[in-house]
Amino acid sequence: MSDGATSDAARRAGFWRRAAAFLVDLAVVSIPLQIVVAMLFAWTNGGIQGGFGFVLKTCSPVGGLPPGLQTKIADPTSFVDCRSSLLGADTSRYLLVARSETQGATTTGVFETFWLDSSGQLAELPVYNVSWIAGLALLAYFVGMEGLRGQTVGKRLLGIRTIVISRGRTIGAGIYRALARRLAMMLFTLATLPAWAMAAWNGDDMAAVPQLLVDPTYRAVNLAGIALGVAWFVWITVSMARKRDPIYDRIVGTAVIRTSS
Repeated sequence: MSDGATSDAARRAGFWRRAAAFLVDLAVVSIPLQIVVAMLFAWTNGGIQGGFGFVLKTCSPVGGLPPGLQTKIADPTSFVDCRSSLLGADTSRYLLVARSETQGATTTGVFETFWLDSSGQLAELPVYNVSWIAGLALLAYFVGMEGLRGQTVGKRLLGIRTIVISRGRTIGAGIYRALARRLAMMLFTLATLPAWAMAAWNGDDMAAVPQLLVDPTYRAVNLAGIALGVAWFVWITVSMARKRDPIYDRIVGTAVIRTSS
């Protein structure tokens, strides 16, 4: 191993620097998007809604279903008006209709949501939920910044950088490698696909949901997916805490090092 590689190995970024950098980057991308959505929510009377984090969510019970509203849930037991806001400006609002029931020691529940306008009435026009844009924007931000510069705003502030191990301190990991790195981070989501597939098989059949939730096969598959997801998080967290490259960095040949003491 070269002296440069040995030095980089000793300067691996730890968990807290990485976590703080991620929170900064999340704010850099999410808050401006949330401000735009708040303005669009007001201008379109709730026609455009979304939640990108960094919002205050409040829910309050209401007396029942609005006149004329049809729900797929038989005998609902609760009706809740939920709204998300950024500094007092609403970004989304919906009515949550739910029913819970207990069978032995197991409590299950089903719910259905209905979009509301800015005044709390049922939205008359189609509502466009743009929350998915945050995921794409974050992915584009991380891939672009790390691919071209090796640093996001958060990484720069926290004094860390993503490098390609074989190229040492060359600026930028490359777009394709940066994309592969981000996708490798999300490999744990594969463990949740079987449970999602079983749930999707029921489609809109609300009557079948309670039976699905207590089905032994579904519960086993769902718990296995959750356990694998937790194990993945613990694995990479421990790797970072021990100043070692997490599995996704090892897959694509990258490392995150400190650029300052």
